[in-house]
Amino acid sequence: MEDLGAATEDQVILAWLQAEIESPDFQAYIVGNPPQPANLSLALKAARSPDLRDQAQNDLRRQIITSIYGFGQGKGSFEGLANEIAWRRVKLTTDEVAEMLYARHEGAWQLLSPVTRKVAEGATNIGHVFTGDGTNMVVLSLASGICHSDKKVPEVIALKRPDGRLVILEGHARATAIVLEAHRFPHGVQAYVGDGPSVAGWAYL
Repeated sequence: MEDLGAATEDQVILAWLQAEIESPDFQAYIVGNPPQPANLSLALKAARSPDLRDQAQNDLRRQIITSIYGFGQGKGSFEGLANEIAWRRVKLTTDEVAEMLYARHEGAWQLLSPVTRKVAEGATNIGHVFTGDGTNMVVLSLASGICHSDKKVPEVIALKRPDGRLVILEGHARATAIVLEAHRFPHGVQAYVGDGPSVAGWAYL
């Protein structure tokens, strides 16, 4: 793992939004009920044409990710975490991505990697262990997109356990697809890694 320096929460939140913004379900949430299409227009611009110097964009991205995932609030995906996580931007080899652990959730990722929780095990099983939801097709579709496109892949976001292992916070499907298409990343992939005293109490460690 190559440390590329400190990262801001705004950078991490941007990567998270860029990873989610093309999902129809995510877009439907942003549009809201009753529908407000202008909300989606602003969110798409904040994801596709980002300016980290634009505080209004930063605030919008934070509001979206916080409202859905509990970023920095100690709830949702951040249950058990205090608002003291220090973020680093890193470069990982695809072998290091394969060694990352899925977050301790019930459901698809537990089914795909029941023995080790490693992305490597999930990538091995994704083609023949049916999860009962859309996870298989999501991962295989992402892998196909990586194989046939040169578009930048948003950074996977992880937390560092006290023992140094990396557990995925956001990007389970993306990390699995990266391992499936490892040959497309001869120079590795970039990721964000968070660390802090409260990580030991994270609900999904």
